[in-house]
Amino acid sequence: MTAPAVRNQDSPLESALLDVRATLADLLVAADEQYAAVVARDHERLESVTRQQERLSARLARAEARRLELLAGTPLIAAVSALPAPAAARADAVRHSIADSVRELKQRQARTARLLDQSIDLAAQTLTFLQRLLTGQPGVYGARGLAPNRRSVLVDGRA
Repeated sequence: MTAPAVRNQDSPLESALLDVRATLADLLVAADEQYAAVVARDHERLESVTRQQERLSARLARAEARRLELLAGTPLIAAVSALPAPAAARADAVRHSIADSVRELKQRQARTARLLDQSIDLAAQTLTFLQRLLTGQPGVYGARGLAPNRRSVLVDGRA
């Protein structure tokens, strides 16, 4: 896990942005670990990564709160532009890096969510199949493919 940035920068804003970027980098690593845990069906590892992500999310919230405090209502682009040229260039590069990291994090989380959805669908199909095997009921096909066999309480006297 990357430690928060504690460089001696010209600007406290740049330092706050570096903290945000470092935390996002850790969240990206955790997102990859989460995906690997889902692929491996390793529930213990998945829970561990989820706890790590919760800690990192809290750290990100603190870094963002610090950044917002430093901005004091000023838009980020305006605050960066107001810095001396070298610091403004560094802060702007960090700002772009943060934006890229946020986009990448969203993509990785969406990928993991899709995999989890597929796993849930597969598990549901497996349960349906096993229930049909155990009850000895043949599958019923309808307009949309295999449909679960439904019984009416009014028609089925065994209910």
